[in-house]
Amino acid sequence: MAVKSRKKSKKKNTKKTELKPQTLIGAIAAVLVIAVIVSSFVISKTYKRTPQTVYDFGKEMAQGIDVSEHNGDIDWNSVADEFDFAFIRVGYRGYGNGTVYEDKTAKKNMKAAQKAGIPFGVYFYTQAVNEGEAEEEADFVMNMIKHYDLSLPVMIDFEYPADDNGYHTGRLADSNLSAEENTAVVNAFCDRVRKKGYIAGIYASSSVFYYNFNAKDIDRDTVLWTADYNDHVTFEIDYDIWQYSRTGQADSVSSKYVDLNYWYSEQQKG
Repeated sequence: MAVKSRKKSKKKNTKKTELKPQTLIGAIAAVLVIAVIVSSFVISKTYKRTPQTVYDFGKEMAQGIDVSEHNGDIDWNSVADEFDFAFIRVGYRGYGNGTVYEDKTAKKNMKAAQKAGIPFGVYFYTQAVNEGEAEEEADFVMNMIKHYDLSLPVMIDFEYPADDNGYHTGRLADSNLSAEENTAVVNAFCDRVRKKGYIAGIYASSSVFYYNFNAKDIDRDTVLWTADYNDHVTFEIDYDIWQYSRTGQADSVSSKYVDLNYWYSEQQKG
C-alpha cells in the first residue's frame, strides 16, 4: 500500500523583532563614534594642519638664529648661551647657472653647533624648477648632514632673488611656475627628506606662502617657517616659525646683522 507523504504547512512568522533598550543604545553610540571619527578625518584633511611635535623647548616661544657663510665667524658656545636654536645653511643652487654649491662654512658650523649642544637644523636655498631638481637638492643635503646629529628639521628655502631695482630675477622667477607646480617642487624635496628619516620643512616669505603655493596641498606634517619683517605676520597663513628680523645683532656672530626667529610651541595663524 502506498504511503502518502504529509507536508506540514508553514506558518509565517508575523511577530516583529523588538530591540532591547540596551541594544538600541549601543547601536546609537556606535553610529555616533563612527560619525565623530569621519568628521575628524574630514576636518583634518581640509582645514587643520598640525605637524608633529618637533622639539620641546620648554617654553611657548623659543628664539633662534639662522646663518650661512655670509655671517662669517661664529662663537657657537656663546650662541648656545644666547639662543634656543639655530638653522645652518648647507648649500644653495645658483639662480643663474643652476649649479648646486656647498656653503663654505656649513661643515664647520654644524660641527661647532653640535659640540656646543645647541639644537640645530639645516636649510638649502633652492632654485629648483621641477621635482627632479628638488630631489637632487634633497639628496645633496642628505649627503652633507650624514655625519652630524640634527635635532631640528631639514628645510627648503624657497624665495625669488631680486636685482638692483628690486625686481625678481633668476631661473626660478623666469620659470613662471604656477602655485600648483611650486607646491609640487617643495613637496618633492620634503618627501625625499622624510624618506631618509628626517623632519622636513619649508621656508618662504608670508606673501610667497599666500600667493605662490597651494597651502591645502602642502603635506600636513611639514614644518612651516615664514619671513615677515613687520610687527606681526601680515598674511593669513599657518606657520610654526617666524623670521621676524633680518637686521638682528648678536655678539656671538661676526657679521653686522643676523636673522632672528621665533619658534612657537603651537602652530600660529597669521
